[in-house]
Amino acid sequence: MPHHSALRCVSCIRQNNAKPLILNGLRFIVTCLLTAALWVLFHVARHSFATEICLTKGVPIESVSKMLGHTNIQTTQIYARVVDRKLSHDMNVLERKLRTAQNGSSQKAG
Repeated sequence: MPHHSALRCVSCIRQNNAKPLILNGLRFIVTCLLTAALWVLFHVARHSFATEICLTKGVPIESVSKMLGHTNIQTTQIYARVVDRKLSHDMNVLERKLRTAQNGSSQKAG
């Protein structure tokens, strides 16, 4: 039975003689793809928050800008693209306000 010193046993454990399952180049590509996917997910989440959650519910763009941490409102406008249904809703609100104002002025005249 061979005798091994403790130092030899530790050095055998530290050596990894097994073949890697993924090549370093492939590992680099996968890591880059995952990083890019996480960045895209984060970016899409910011867009969705700004448009679907905030603007369509009537939150002013100035408030959305502060929520996103932007110092310039023009930066927020990149994220907060106007949604068609929000535009339609705003036009309906404006129409109602104009009708109310018109009815109020015609009642005062009569």
